[in-house]
Amino acid sequence: MNFPETESRLFFHTYKRLPLEVVRGEGCMLFTKDGRQYLDMFSGLAVNALGYAHPAVIAAVNEQMHRYTHLSNFFIQEPQLLLAERLLRHSGYDKVFFTNSGTEAIEGTIKLVRKWGKGSGRRMIFGMSNGFSGRTMGALSLMDKEKYRDGYEPFLPYFGSITFNDAEDLEAKVGPDTAAVFLEFIQGEGGIIGVTPAFIARLVTLREKYGFLIVADEIQSGIGRTGRMFGFQHFPVAPDIVTVAKPIGGGLPLGAILGSKAVADVWTYGVHGTTFGGNPVACAAGIATIDAVMTDEFLAAVRDNAAYFKAKVEALGARFPFIKEVRAYGYMIGIDLAMESQTAVDKMRDRGVLVNSTAVSVIRILPPLIAGRAEFDRLLAVMEEVFAGLSSH
Repeated sequence: MNFPETESRLFFHTYKRLPLEVVRGEGCMLFTKDGRQYLDMFSGLAVNALGYAHPAVIAAVNEQMHRYTHLSNFFIQEPQLLLAERLLRHSGYDKVFFTNSGTEAIEGTIKLVRKWGKGSGRRMIFGMSNGFSGRTMGALSLMDKEKYRDGYEPFLPYFGSITFNDAEDLEAKVGPDTAAVFLEFIQGEGGIIGVTPAFIARLVTLREKYGFLIVADEIQSGIGRTGRMFGFQHFPVAPDIVTVAKPIGGGLPLGAILGSKAVADVWTYGVHGTTFGGNPVACAAGIATIDAVMTDEFLAAVRDNAAYFKAKVEALGARFPFIKEVRAYGYMIGIDLAMESQTAVDKMRDRGVLVNSTAVSVIRILPPLIAGRAEFDRLLAVMEEVFAGLSSH
């Protein structure tokens, strides 16, 4: 079978596929049909926190598959309860709602915010410039990037965009009619860009003044990726709502909305729901993932390895001046180049290392959280070789 030709014939042309036919994965490695091995330092878009074929995840999924693979949410399900308890215990939030994906978590949160603000005159919901919230209409309404929005107009009313890290623009736009401000505290698709202390300080002050909700989008940055449970925990702020997905299901489709006391009683029987959200097999995989990641030793290793790698790449800047900046929040790493990054990414793939290009000039690195010094050293060696080739042209 000619896979590219068959894929083009069968599917809507929404993805630009990599020219690899993967047959299995183990740890941080992917293996292709033609016998090649690839170090995956992108982990399925930050999904595979424990890499591939992790024994704890496999055991949890296998055990749950032999019990039941699906029950409707008319039933109380032990895997849901156990995962919810862990999420709330580690985060300090009060309530959880399970979804199938990140964009569903965003969409559900928009509904939660709307219902919270109903009758109070609070209708405006703001997202951030350069952000990424998902592909559904509510998520697109939060975003300002035309490459995702083009052709889908009209968007939902009472939505707006605030310039990320512009405290003056924030203050000019929010007010008594503001229901919520959504933001990634570390923008992933936008190039691994963190929120500034000045912006956060103004956001918290304005929340106190106007009473709106702060929603933290932790879909890419959550569950240990930054060396803490959530990315926002690197900043002095307590969001009212947190959206979670990607690694939470251990590689299976799962998302969640975490709510503080401010919104804990907003939803009542029948006002929101899902058929598949909180699938018991995905929750079992999520329990195994949380138990592995959320230990002091594990998170400390993420922070230490990230600092090691960042220092090594910054040192390369002396040889390769086209390295403009290295931004790292744990295993969310962006290397900003003075050129388009896709060429470097393609050349690294040719040498057996998988990373990603985003925001035109940024090499985005989202390793499995189990990656250690050996994996980072291999990444560094390949990167140095590629950069040397680029600098000679």
